[in-house]
Amino acid sequence: MKEDTKKFLRELFSGGYQASAIGMSLVFAIFLGGFIGYLLDNYFGTGYLFKIIGLIAGIIAGFRNVYMTGKKFQDKQ
Repeated sequence: MKEDTKKFLRELFSGGYQASAIGMSLVFAIFLGGFIGYLLDNYFGTGYLFKIIGLIAGIIAGFRNVYMTGKKFQDKQ
């Protein structure tokens, strides 16, 4: 296999790994925020208040992770 082809495949797979890691961190943060909201709703006996707050906090945390990872990647280049 040519050296150019090997280099291209190496960069392609490393980019795929980074994209999947970013996506997993986003999904995990949203799920964790929603789950904590669910637990707080069950503990305090409220309707949907803490679920919504937890979900919003999870979304904010997830997109913050995406922003910080993108910023780190941009500084690296």
